[in-house]
Amino acid sequence: MVKKSINWTNPRIIVIGLGEIGYHNAEYMTQLGLDVEGFDISPTAVQRAVDDGVIAKEAKSFGDFDYYMVCVSTHNPRNIFRPYLEGLLNVAERINIEGKSGALVTIESTIPKGVSQQICKILDHKLHVAHAPHRYFSEEKIEHGVKQLRVLGGCKCCCISEAHHFYRDILKIPLHPVSSVELAELTKVIENTHRFLEIAFAEELKMFCYDQALSFDELRAAVNTKWNENILEAREGIGGHCLPKDTQMYFDLTKHLLPTSTVAAAINSDAAYSRYLSNLEINIAPPNETITVQSRKKKIVAFSGS
Repeated sequence: MVKKSINWTNPRIIVIGLGEIGYHNAEYMTQLGLDVEGFDISPTAVQRAVDDGVIAKEAKSFGDFDYYMVCVSTHNPRNIFRPYLEGLLNVAERINIEGKSGALVTIESTIPKGVSQQICKILDHKLHVAHAPHRYFSEEKIEHGVKQLRVLGGCKCCCISEAHHFYRDILKIPLHPVSSVELAELTKVIENTHRFLEIAFAEELKMFCYDQALSFDELRAAVNTKWNENILEAREGIGGHCLPKDTQMYFDLTKHLLPTSTVAAAINSDAAYSRYLSNLEINIAPPNETITVQSRKKKIVAFSGS
């Protein structure tokens, strides 16, 4: 049972993981005038945050904080299609040893269904545990930065109550609470899986257009004139570590349901598109169109036909 000990007047906050999400969360909270310290296994990440003034200092221990915001990366550096949870669980073990009883642990990292409850069990509910999957788009920092509508779930009623106060009242972030922490965990995974499917379809359509000597850009523009259509661009394949990893999370949860899978087909289609970009050589494009593709290995340009 959690004993209440959070200092609501002058709360002490630690951001654990100072990559893009943790860095910008710390920056936002510091700009609100809050006392924010940071921790990362990378000294470079810590030093950057200190030098940029987004944290007051590096946290030398996890003791005596009121809020633990966990932004640890959950992607596997050796395989972008596989989640990696060891770092996150190690953080939970350390909070269990050093953390302040009654404080709030809020997980912003993208995690598979069930991990929040696993962390709550590690902490033996001595601290509150909530999940508010991050949303951040660096190219539109004002509209879609840290302060945007967020999904929130908690392991227990007291957890979601503490998280509500932290995000809504202290951080001034609008919330969409859900009835279980499992729903919150799935939200980010589903968002990115859906995006993966949309991009994979655009990639497949571009390959089809190339095979048929048609203009993908013109066809896409024509289709998108319909009010409820928005076919995406097909660029360099689905890279990064969020979309592939989160799509794999969803696929692992659903692969036993059906003999065939839309998600599996999309993963295969994206792989085919990457091979298509890698193997493409100079070809004649449809009249008056220049196709430029950026391969993961090399840049290939197909000039417009005469």
